[in-house]
Amino acid sequence: MFADNRPQSSSETGTGWVNFSEVLRHHASHLPDKIALRFLERGEGEGKCLTYAELDQHARTLAGQLVAKGAEGRPVLLVYPAGLSFIISFCACLYAGAIAVPTPFITPSRSAARIAAIALDASPCLVLTCTRLATDKTLRGAFPAELSGLPWIITDEESVEEGLLQTPPAFSSEAPAFLQYTSGSTANPKGVIVTHGNLLANMEMIRIAFGHDVKTRMVSWLPLFHDMGLVGGLLQPLYLGALSVLMSPMDFIQRPLRWLQAISHFRATSSGGPNFAYSLCADRIRPERLRELDLRSWRVAFCGAEPVRADDLRRFADGLTPAGFDPKALFPCYGMAETTLFVSGGPAGRGLSSIHTPATPSQPAGMERVICGQGAIGQRLAIVDPESRCRLPEGEVGEIWVGGPHVGAGYWQQEDMSEATFRAKISGEADAGGFLRTGDLGLMQGQDLVVVGRLKEVIIVRGVKHHPEDIEIAASRAHPALGGAAAAFAIERDGVDDFIVLQEVKRGHLNDPTLESAPKAVSAAICETFGTTPSDVVLVKPGTLLRTTSNKIRRAACRKAYLSGELTPSRLDWPALVPQDQSAERDVPLDVSLPYEPKHFEAKQND
Repeated sequence: MFADNRPQSSSETGTGWVNFSEVLRHHASHLPDKIALRFLERGEGEGKCLTYAELDQHARTLAGQLVAKGAEGRPVLLVYPAGLSFIISFCACLYAGAIAVPTPFITPSRSAARIAAIALDASPCLVLTCTRLATDKTLRGAFPAELSGLPWIITDEESVEEGLLQTPPAFSSEAPAFLQYTSGSTANPKGVIVTHGNLLANMEMIRIAFGHDVKTRMVSWLPLFHDMGLVGGLLQPLYLGALSVLMSPMDFIQRPLRWLQAISHFRATSSGGPNFAYSLCADRIRPERLRELDLRSWRVAFCGAEPVRADDLRRFADGLTPAGFDPKALFPCYGMAETTLFVSGGPAGRGLSSIHTPATPSQPAGMERVICGQGAIGQRLAIVDPESRCRLPEGEVGEIWVGGPHVGAGYWQQEDMSEATFRAKISGEADAGGFLRTGDLGLMQGQDLVVVGRLKEVIIVRGVKHHPEDIEIAASRAHPALGGAAAAFAIERDGVDDFIVLQEVKRGHLNDPTLESAPKAVSAAICETFGTTPSDVVLVKPGTLLRTTSNKIRRAACRKAYLSGELTPSRLDWPALVPQDQSAERDVPLDVSLPYEPKHFEAKQND
């Protein structure tokens, strides 16, 4: 269980602490020589390490500078590639009482506009960064004129400006710890205000649901600017006084075997990622490479952040059985930045579970849906009719509403949107308290939550509602040359409601002579399952569909691209667009556009 030396002081959060900096100081005092963090260069080796005492020392040194510069209670922008420098700076903000603002850095050219938009919305008092990025002209040039005077502090150089912060400022659990910017358009970023109380409450929810303790060993390649990577992969093990082994997302995507090698080498007990990570491993790792792995220590293999597909998890589990992977370790879960991270999952050790929903007019054949586990202890979970705002009974699909101490305080500087989204009331239940409207559709099956899709993206054809995720699954399975990524969205054509399907072709299948029949196969599969057909099926190259930073398909952006003529009905002239030396045997194609990776790098051999 949790470390026996937890402080016994009263708390506003129910966890024994008032703010997260108290957690870090506690572990630095009681576990000074224990390794807190390892960051693996190139995703391999033993990595660079920090003990809890060293992390505390570095963070307090930088926190002293932040306090001296008046950053307490104010946003501080963090612009870093993956690595220990980001972690030290984030922890320094927690010590100083500043509001950390992680930004989604991939490469300067791909990230500059998004970082600048976040900076404009957050209005930070300064920027923390590294030497390389501080002088990058693309990054600095993207910032608007009104932020030209913003101080940039380089943290990977020795500084003697200020000494060690001896006594961190006192602040309550209601003080903002960080702003988590959700995946949205560049022009309209939304920063979720996560307070110290929100963070500590969700840490405890995760600990209980996942069965974590001080002996937990986490391996994570997830981006530290995303809620699953930041809260789940980094802050959860720091909360426990446990070990976190980290690597760059690019190193995982370039060579997925690195993730499993790290789990095997460091005897990790908990690790995970979005659905695409499990699919990528199942597709890319050769069976003979599994003989060098020992995955018997892996007890929690969590999967969330995007729709969870049962077939992908089964392929992953079946493929890794020779390496000792236990299918019962599979842990589908659900959460979002607005709830700090975690909403439902587990219990640990149950493995993959699913239900088949009954046939309906929109789904004549019914659908298999993955169970995303039980609601976290200490929260309120409801399925609500989004129009009447009345609570729905078990088994009926409605909007998922969440209440509890882990729900964020709102969106930064957007009070009207915060009121509508974070403080909703269930009709006829005045005493039930406020709820977060997630915008996701789901149903309850006993104590378990089943996520169905997104409320605003429901496709309505002839008065019948269809969830795009269901249509996309049917499309992806319709033909052997088609992959897992698809986008289905509604359009109006000649005054009639209709829908379009964009479907990526599998890597290595662009020359498949049977692709001519694939669009018809997609239409037939959708008709068989849903009793309707799309007006257009467009086959696109791998990596073409637009995605968020958490790899979710941006259907609205795909719809815009289609309507503008950027995507036209399928033409099978792709080979001329693809380097001729590419093949399915390459580890990662040169045109890959997964959200965590630069467009070009040297391709490595398949694992």
